[in-house]
Amino acid sequence: MKTHLSRTVGAAALLASLILPATVLAKDKIVIGEQNWTGAIAIQNILAEVIKTRLDGDVSYLAGDVAVLFSAAAKGDGSVDVLTDIWLPNQSAAWAKYVTGGPRSLVPNVKPYAGEQGFYIPGYLQDKYGVKSIYDLKKPEVAKLFEPLGGGKAELLVGPAGWESTYIGQIKAKDYGFADKFESVSTEASVTYAKLASAYKAQRGVVFYAYTPDWIFSAYDLRRLEEPAFDGYAQDNKKGDPLYKVDGCWKFISPTVDPDWLNKSQITCAFPDAKVHVLASAALQTRAPKIAEFLKNVTIDPAQLNELILKIEKEKLPADVAAKAWVQANSTTVDQWLSASAPKVSANQ
Repeated sequence: MKTHLSRTVGAAALLASLILPATVLAKDKIVIGEQNWTGAIAIQNILAEVIKTRLDGDVSYLAGDVAVLFSAAAKGDGSVDVLTDIWLPNQSAAWAKYVTGGPRSLVPNVKPYAGEQGFYIPGYLQDKYGVKSIYDLKKPEVAKLFEPLGGGKAELLVGPAGWESTYIGQIKAKDYGFADKFESVSTEASVTYAKLASAYKAQRGVVFYAYTPDWIFSAYDLRRLEEPAFDGYAQDNKKGDPLYKVDGCWKFISPTVDPDWLNKSQITCAFPDAKVHVLASAALQTRAPKIAEFLKNVTIDPAQLNELILKIEKEKLPADVAAKAWVQANSTTVDQWLSASAPKVSANQ
């Protein structure tokens, strides 16, 4: 009887030794929605590195359009848990649906970073010729600074074909009154960067659409041309948006809606200031509370993000390698992000 009992206890202990470690050491599985621009990819790799090395999580990625990723993350079923680079007001409709409306299925980080977009010129042009305002482009002597080397009309590099911002650049040229002096040229980012590099080398003029964060802001001294401040969307499809204003400065009609979009649109102000958030599924607050708190506490320095994008885009460093090095070099910042996710100790304990 004693021998049988010993064998039973021994078998139970062996079984426990095989089962318990798997249970105790089970990692929280986190799926990050992969967005297809370098800033988002840089952030996703930073978050993944911290989750894996400091919070003992297991991270994977799922690529998709932003609208699809929003919907998946809102389900709370673990198909997508995190969105890394969500711009407001660009995504205001989805924000109202998933963050501030309904069951509030997505939770934003507390401190977003600021994103800017507009027309930029090299700093040396501003310093030498005093070009500061978008309205300066109306002046013939200023427009001449942006003529190609071989002659011809001054060029306004409005951005890649099909981007909404590219159409907006053409509308602005019309409504700011310098379209007659500039040719709006659609260029992919790589072409714009090449033209910028050539202009810098020759100390010539170049004016182009860009947005931060991007590596060019670490590589070059760039200045955004001043524009009147944004005061509201005036187009019908923005009714119900908090930024709607019947006589607002921003009336954009898409080419997909009306073939006469350029004449019917009117934009006489800067892009609205953007706030860029990390979003996490509300379900993480129950399933992985420490990771949920960490994600809520993350705050990105756009200047550092510019540098990280430079390493990935220009120096061709793999994004995960660049992120790992950044986390190691910025342990104090990471510690601050993690402070809110540390276990809370009760006064009675």
